[in-house]
Amino acid sequence: MNIQIITAPLIGGLIGLITNSLAIKMLFRPYQEKRIAGIHIPFTPGLIPKEKPRIAHAIAQVISSYILDEKTILSALASDSMKEAYEQKYDEKFAEWKTMDVTFAEVLQTYGWADTVDKTESKIADAVSSYLIEKCRKEELARKWIEIAFESLKDHIHSIVYKMGKKALQAARDAMIAQAEEMIEERGKEFITQYVDEIYADCLNQPVWKAAVLAEEKVPDLKQKIWEQYTGLVQKKFGKFVATLDVQSIIEQKINDYDLQELENMIMEISKKELNALVWLGGLLGVIMGFVNLLFY
Repeated sequence: MNIQIITAPLIGGLIGLITNSLAIKMLFRPYQEKRIAGIHIPFTPGLIPKEKPRIAHAIAQVISSYILDEKTILSALASDSMKEAYEQKYDEKFAEWKTMDVTFAEVLQTYGWADTVDKTESKIADAVSSYLIEKCRKEELARKWIEIAFESLKDHIHSIVYKMGKKALQAARDAMIAQAEEMIEERGKEFITQYVDEIYADCLNQPVWKAAVLAEEKVPDLKQKIWEQYTGLVQKKFGKFVATLDVQSIIEQKINDYDLQELENMIMEISKKELNALVWLGGLLGVIMGFVNLLFY
C-alpha cells in the first residue's frame, strides 16, 4: 500500500488547519507594528488593529444609516411592546396608589423630594401670576369689566336719571378703572401667588388614594391620554433631539475607544462557532487537495 495515500491528505488537512487558524489570529495579532533593525515586518500590526479607524467608521455608518436611524429609534420608543409595558406599569402603579392612605406631603418627605417640589411650585406660582398680570395688562381686562358693569347699570336706571348723572358716572367709571388697574399691578401677583399656594397646600394634604380615585373618575381615559402625550412628545421633542444626535460619531468613537484585546475577545466570543468552522473547513479543503494531488502524481 502506498503510504502517500494516507500522508498526503493528512498533511494537506494539517496545513489547512494551521493556515486558517493562523489567518484568524492574524486578524488581530500582533496589536502593534513590529520592526527588525528598523525594517517593518509585513502583516504587522494585524488587519483589524491596522484598519481599526476605517472599520469603526464603516460599522458606525451602517448602524446609523440602516439600523439605528432616526425613524427606527422613534418607532422603538412608541412601539407596541413599549405601550404594553407602559400600560402594565400604569395599572400596577394605580392599583398601588389606590391603597395608599398617606398624603402627598408624606410621600414627598419619604423620598426626600419635598424641598425640590416646594421650589418648583414656587417657580410655577410666580410664572402663573406674572403671566396673568401681563395678560390683564395687555387685554385691559379691568377696563373692559368695569365698562361692562357700567353698561349694565345704565340699562337698569331711568334714562332721565342717567342723563342727569352721566358725567358723575363717567368720572366714577374712570376712577374705578384706574384704581382697579393700580390694584392689579400692586397686589395682583400677591393674590394669585397666594391662591396657587393654597391649592398646592390643599393637594399636599390629600391622601394618595383619594387623588387616584378622583383622577380615574374625572378622566376615565387618563391612561390613553398619557400615552398620547408621550408619543406626541417623542415625535415633536425627542425627534428633534435624535435629528441632532450624531449616532455615527458616537458609535465610531466607542469602537475606537475599545482596547484591542477587549475587541478581540468580544468578536471571538460572538463569532467563535463560525470561526472554528472556518478552521475545520480549511482542514477539509486541505484533505481534498491532498487527494487531488495524488491523482496527478
